[in-house]
Amino acid sequence: MSPTSVAVRPKVTPKLDVASNWLLSALMLVGLGAAAAGLSSIISDAVWWFVIMTVALLVFAAGATVRSFARRRIWPSVATAVTAFGVITLMFAPSESLLALIPTPGTFERFGELQALGAASISRQAIPANADEGILFLLCVGVALIAVAMDTLAFTLRVPATAGVPMLVLLLVPSFVRSELDNGFSFVLTAAAWIAILLVGSRRPGRRMAAGIAVAAVTAGLVLPLALPPLESSQAGGESPAGFSTGINPIITLGDDLRRGTPSLALRYTSNEAEGQYLRLTALTDFSGRSWGDGDPEISPENSVDAIGAAPGLGPDVPVIAVTTDISVSNILSRWLPAPYAPTSVTGLVGVWAWDPDALTIRTELSSARGQQYTVESQRIAPSIDQLMAAGTTVESGFERYVQVPEDLPAVVGSTALEVTAAATSNYEKAVALQDYFRGGEFTYSEDAPVDNGYDGSGASVLDAFLAAKAGYCVHFSSAMASMARTLGMPARIAVGFTPGQGTLQDDGTTEYTVTTFNLHAWPELYFANIGWVRFEPTPGRGTVPEFAPLAVDDPATPGVDESVPAVVPTNAATAAPDLPAEKTPVDPDLQAAGFGSSTGAVPWWIVAVAALAAVLLVPAVARSVQRTRRLARVAAGSAETAWDELRDTADDLGLKTDRGLTPRQLRDDLRQHLSPSGVDALDRLRAAVESEAFAEHAGAPDAADVRTVIRSLRRSAGVWSAMLATFVPRSLASRWRPELVRA
Repeated sequence: MSPTSVAVRPKVTPKLDVASNWLLSALMLVGLGAAAAGLSSIISDAVWWFVIMTVALLVFAAGATVRSFARRRIWPSVATAVTAFGVITLMFAPSESLLALIPTPGTFERFGELQALGAASISRQAIPANADEGILFLLCVGVALIAVAMDTLAFTLRVPATAGVPMLVLLLVPSFVRSELDNGFSFVLTAAAWIAILLVGSRRPGRRMAAGIAVAAVTAGLVLPLALPPLESSQAGGESPAGFSTGINPIITLGDDLRRGTPSLALRYTSNEAEGQYLRLTALTDFSGRSWGDGDPEISPENSVDAIGAAPGLGPDVPVIAVTTDISVSNILSRWLPAPYAPTSVTGLVGVWAWDPDALTIRTELSSARGQQYTVESQRIAPSIDQLMAAGTTVESGFERYVQVPEDLPAVVGSTALEVTAAATSNYEKAVALQDYFRGGEFTYSEDAPVDNGYDGSGASVLDAFLAAKAGYCVHFSSAMASMARTLGMPARIAVGFTPGQGTLQDDGTTEYTVTTFNLHAWPELYFANIGWVRFEPTPGRGTVPEFAPLAVDDPATPGVDESVPAVVPTNAATAAPDLPAEKTPVDPDLQAAGFGSSTGAVPWWIVAVAALAAVLLVPAVARSVQRTRRLARVAAGSAETAWDELRDTADDLGLKTDRGLTPRQLRDDLRQHLSPSGVDALDRLRAAVESEAFAEHAGAPDAADVRTVIRSLRRSAGVWSAMLATFVPRSLASRWRPELVRA
C-alpha cells in the first residue's frame, strides 16, 4: 500500500453556474409551495397560499440574485434574511416602520400583537380555520423562515439534500393537528421536487445514487403504510382525547365531540343551588340556512366582567334567585367562558374578558377558558307559569332578527309547527307543545343516525330529513325547535354549552359536579316579553325539562316573608343523578390524578411541531455520532486508516480546508496550525501509525485516545459556533452529494 493509498480521491469542486443557481432556487420554491398546499386541509380558502408563496418567491429570488455576483457565500444568506424581514414588515407593519421597511420599536410591538392574535385565533377556531390577519402573519413568518433555511442549507452549507427537512416539517403540520388530515397528493409533489433538487444540486457521479435513494424512500413512505396494520390506541377505552376546542362555531363540531369514544374532563363546579346547572358558552342568533351562528358580535373591551349588565327583557316582577358558582376549567380550548345564565359578575379570571350585552356570554380575544378558576355570581330567573302565559304573543321592538328564517327552510318545518301548536294560544303554550312533541316518545336520541343517513349538521337543509327520521342529537332537536318557534313568530336562539353533569356529595355536605365532553349540549332559548330569555329542553334523554311554578300569593300574615319569591334550597341534597345516556360512563375523577383530562394534559400543536422539528434536526447529529463511535471501535481494533478518515471528516465538519488528495504528512501540516501542543503530539503519533500501517508488515495499533484528543483540540480552535454547526449539520455526511462552489 502506497502512502497515498490511505487518502481519499481528490475532491472535485465544480462551480454551479448562474443558471444552475436559479434552477435550484426555483425547485426549492416549487417544493415549498407543494408542501404548503398540504395546509389546505386545516386552513380554508386559497388566498393565503398565494400570499405566502409571494413571500417565498421574493426570498429565493433575493438569494439567487445576490449569488449571481457575490464572491462570498455569506452574502446571499444575508440577502435572504433581510428580504424576509423586509417583506414581513411591508406587509404587516408598514405604518409602524420608517419608509414602510425600516423597523422601529413600534414594528416589533405590532408583530407581538399579530402573534398574540394568531395564537388566540388558532386556539378558538374550528377546522378548517379562516386565515385571518393573525394566522396569515404566522404563516408568512413561518414560510419566510423555512425559505431562508432551505437557501442556507442548499447553498451556504452546500447540503441541498437536507433542504427537504424544512419541507417535511411543513408537510407534517396537518398531521400534528389531526392524524387524518395529511395530504398524500401534496406529499407526492413535495417528494418529486426534492428528488429534482437532488438531481440538480448533487455532483454528477452521485446523481443516479441520490435519485435512487430518494425514489426508494418516497415509494416506501407511500406503500408501507398500506401494508402495515393500523396502530391501535394504548388506552383500553380507545381514543383518549386530552382536550377539545369549541372553535369559531361550536355547534359545527359538537357532534364529533359527542361521538368521542372516551370522555374528556371539561370542568368541575360547585354552587349554592341544590341541583346542577346548565353552563352556557355562547348563544347562536343568526340563522342563514347553512348553519346557526353568533354573528361574531363586536364586544367592547370596556364591558368588564366585574359588573355585567342586567338580563335583557327582565321585568321587575319576575322572581330571581342569587346563585354563586365556583368553576374550575380543565381542558376547554375556547374563547367563551362556561357560566350559568344570567351572570352578574365574574372574579378570578386570568386575561382580558368582556361580556356581550345581548346574549350575556363572556368572551376573550387573547386568552382561553382552559385552566381558568373563577367564581360566577348569577341570577336564576324563575318566572311563573302565569307570568309566561301573560306574555302572550308579543314581540318587542328590536327582536325582529330573532324571528327571521332562511328562504330555503323546508316547508315541513312551518307546517309541523302549526300542526303541533294548533291548540295553543300563547307563546308559552306553543313552546311547551313543541317541547312535548320532541320528548313525547316519537323521537329518539342518536348520535350516529344523522351521520349514517347524511343529515348531520344544524342547517335548514337537514331539518326535513331529521323530522322524517325522528332521530338525532341535541343539535337537531334544538335547531328544529328554534326554527319552528321562529316560523310561529316567537323570538328564538340556540345556546351551546354543557348540561349539569355528574354530581358527587362531598364530605362538607356540598355537591361537586363533574362535567365531561359527553355533557356538551345545545338547547333552544325563547324570548318572552317582560321576562327575557327562557331555556327549554326538547332533546329526549338529555338534560332536564325546566319547571315553572304558578304565581304564589304573598301571605299578609307573614309580613317578614315574601312567599312570591321562591326560596333557595340549601346545598345538602343527595347526589344528583347523571344526565348522560345509559350506554356512556362519565370520566372517572381519579383519572385526573394520572394526567387524564387535566388542564396540563393537552399538548398544544405548536409544541408538538417544535418537538418534531427538533427531533428531525437531531437526525444528522445522531448519525454522525454513531459513525464516529463505530470508527473509534475500529481504531481500537488496530485500523490507523479509519482514524485518519475520522480526523479528515471532523475537519470537514468544522469547515477547515482539507484537500482529500493530500498525503498524511501534508494533511498533518495543514491541521497543525489548528491544534494545541497536546493535539499536535497526538496527531504526530496517528500520522506515524498510518504510515507504519501502509509500509510495515506488523504495524503498531493506533490509540483511539489520540483521535479524541485531536478532535477536542480542533473543536476548541474552531470556536463555539463552528463546533455547534459541526455537531448538528455535519457536512461530511453529505460529502458525496454536496455541490462544491469555488472558494472565494
